[in-house]
Amino acid sequence: MVYWIGQGLGIIATVVSIILPQFKKKWQMLLADIVTNALLGLNLVCLGEIGSGIFLFVVGEIQSVVNLIHTLRESKVSKLEQVTFFGLYLVLGFYGLFTGPNYTPGINWHNLLELLPIIGALLNCLFVFTRDPIQARKYLVGCTAAWMVYNGLIGSTAVFGSLFSLISGVVALIRNRKKKTP
Repeated sequence: MVYWIGQGLGIIATVVSIILPQFKKKWQMLLADIVTNALLGLNLVCLGEIGSGIFLFVVGEIQSVVNLIHTLRESKVSKLEQVTFFGLYLVLGFYGLFTGPNYTPGINWHNLLELLPIIGALLNCLFVFTRDPIQARKYLVGCTAAWMVYNGLIGSTAVFGSLFSLISGVVALIRNRKKKTP
């Protein structure tokens, strides 16, 4: 039953992921990112994929909330905050990789697979701290590509959210690029 709840959360995250890149304002994208991080973190828990992804979604939640506050107040994120979150992603990502239940020492399939959430999280870090919506979408496309591969390989329905979010992000980038071209 928990497995199916997790898959249902992956489908709900899919819907939110599809619309996230289409928002015009950064605060709207951040709010959708907060919802998506929560749903995808719960998705991994329900699927029993306890590893780097869980820690990274928690940090992602905190980072998105902090940046939403900065965005609404029209203040800048300090360099200390940026370095702190980037460091948290690296440290907790690798901690999750090395302490996860599927970890075995050495270079192997599962350990390499657990690098994808770390890459996705670092790109999400850049997405959240970038004030320019177009640059943010570029980081989001890279982030969703990493998560799409990860979700596909672990058999999560969240792969569809990543795929559609990737397509939606590319469409949004193309649409905005065409608007700026005379």
